[in-house]
Amino acid sequence: MLKRLPIAVFLFALVAFTNTALYAQCNELFFSEYVEGNFNNKAMEIYNPTNQPIDLSGYRIIRWSNGNNIYDPVASVQLSGTIGAKDVVVVVIDKQDCTLAAADTCVFQELKNKADLFVCPVYEVCNALYHNGNDAMSLNKNDGVSTQFGATGTFVDIFGLIGEDPGQSWTNTAPYTQSAGGAYWTRDKTLIRKNGIAAGVTTNPGIPYTGAWNPTAQWDTLSRNTFTHLGWHSCQCGDAPNSVPAIVSNKVSIYPNPAKDVLHLQCTQAVIASVEIYNLLGELVLTEKVAQQQTTISLQGWVSGAYFVKTTFNDHTVSYDKLLIH
Repeated sequence: MLKRLPIAVFLFALVAFTNTALYAQCNELFFSEYVEGNFNNKAMEIYNPTNQPIDLSGYRIIRWSNGNNIYDPVASVQLSGTIGAKDVVVVVIDKQDCTLAAADTCVFQELKNKADLFVCPVYEVCNALYHNGNDAMSLNKNDGVSTQFGATGTFVDIFGLIGEDPGQSWTNTAPYTQSAGGAYWTRDKTLIRKNGIAAGVTTNPGIPYTGAWNPTAQWDTLSRNTFTHLGWHSCQCGDAPNSVPAIVSNKVSIYPNPAKDVLHLQCTQAVIASVEIYNLLGELVLTEKVAQQQTTISLQGWVSGAYFVKTTFNDHTVSYDKLLIH
């Protein structure tokens, strides 16, 4: 006759099993953010879920352009530096100087401020980060391992479906290509890895490309040229030093308050990255990128009442303030 475990013992065992299963995954780097902005505003953020710093010279990023499934060394970039435990590294295209003759379009200053590592200044030499919404991206080890795609090294994470050209973008409608319809999910977007993801995708979805890649399963999508989330990542693998922005007070001046026609925001300590205003139902009624220390918002036509203003700064801090409109 089987004995029934006491409920406390059962719950303890369940929690122990769940934690073991979770942290067993938190042992390798993976992509935490994808930026496909306009011009050369392209970036990939890498997260370290482990408890130890990792030498990035053992890794590379590969771009699989327009459904390409043959490894091209020019579309590969060797990484460098060190990524700390529970921390991120932001990799950005090295297009910083617009004063050069015949210079290419420069990376926006807001994105440059987020960069930890600049790569691929010359397209013909290295074009790994010149991705658009139809390019798969992968993070690989420099261990010499040959895969079905060539001498790529072991796959640590795969974004997209290698070997599939989805059209202009992967979408949110099965089978998630442009021809299926639906909203673009990867073109002109910033994508953030969901909090519950604890490991990268190491096997191409569908071999040989008979499967489909659903970008909505692991990624949330934001509007083009959204850079405010770069530099920190929230993950169930543990509390990252930069996992959530610190909440500050008295950092931004909001006036007049109560307001009527216009609202002014000013900060002398940091650059205001963005402003969001919510009504008392928690509904977002305004979002605005700023990238300077002051801004003015028109309130013409707004309904009188109470609102909350969320101000995000470029140092990853956030301020929440109450606003009255009469």
